Parts: sequence; C-alpha cells; structure tokens
Amino acid sequence: AKRGLKLVILSDAPRYQAWSRLCYLQLTHFFDHVITFEDTNSRKPDPAPFMRVIQLLQMHPDEVIMVGDWPERDMVGAKGVGIKTVYAKYGDTSGATVSGANYEIDDISGLIEIVDRLTEGTK
Repeated sequence: AKRGLKLVILSDAPRYQAWSRLCYLQLTHFFDHVITFEDTNSRKPDPAPFMRVIQLLQMHPDEVIMVGDWPERDMVGAKGVGIKTVYAKYGDTSGATVSGANYEIDDISGLIEIVDRLTEGTK
C-alpha cells in the first residue's frame, strides 16, 4: 500500500465472513476492493472472479499478481486469465508439492522482492 500499489482481496468466502475477518485483523484500510463469492456467483478457479479483479483495477491481466495458497483454485484460475501467480507456501494446508505458480514464497516478505523485480522497468 505504501508503494501505491492497488490491493484486492479475492475470496470464495461469503461477503460477511470475508469482511469480518478483515475487520477483526484491522486490515480493511489496506485494500482497494474486496471481492467475494456474492460479487460474481462463481468460485475460483472459474475465470469470473479473476476477471472482476482485472475490471475493477482497470489493468491488463499481465499487470496483476495473484498471491494465493491453493494451487488448484488460486494458481490455476489466475494463470487461466493471464495473471502472474505467487504461491504462498506458508498458507497451504493441502500439502501441495507442485504449485504451478510463476513464483513461490515461504514468507509474505518474499513478495517484496518479486514485486520489485516485476515493477523495476515501470518506475
């Protein structure tokens, strides 16, 4: 957020549940949009939620990065519409061994290096 990047939550959870989690963690002010199941009536990996992100951000798919911990939903869905993917290994509870992501991180701090690398030529 401090870098001026647009941040979006994309969740399969119901709207109330997603917002409740963000409010509990006091993170609502960091995100430009929160997209839940009710916004598209589709769940990841269906393209509709990912296309909604692209539409709201008014960006091209290759300018968007999806960070997720569920390869079959997050990585497959995002890559299917042309979004770059970052697999958050630290959040995976399925025991996935192959993510199919463009990048993998063991800690959220690893995302900074990836974002810096991808945005290097756009500053």
